[in-house]
Amino acid sequence: MQFVQDDLVQDCFDCGNVVAAWLSPTTLGRLEPVLRRLLAGRQLFVKQPDGTWRPRGSELGLAHCFEFNDLKAPALRPARY
Repeated sequence: MQFVQDDLVQDCFDCGNVVAAWLSPTTLGRLEPVLRRLLAGRQLFVKQPDGTWRPRGSELGLAHCFEFNDLKAPALRPARY
């Protein structure tokens, strides 16, 4: 797994890339309590064509996307995932 440095890195990922990351505490705190519980902890995020990041597997219900700056300690997942 390849790690990305914290706040100094720009989002240079391609559409469809998957990263494993936590939501920043500030972003997590802005969510409704139910979403906060669902999205707490490490998640897989997929880069969307518009440049936002969506939790992997959320295509069936969660319409909320996040900015790259909302992700904490993103790590690129190996291609087999």
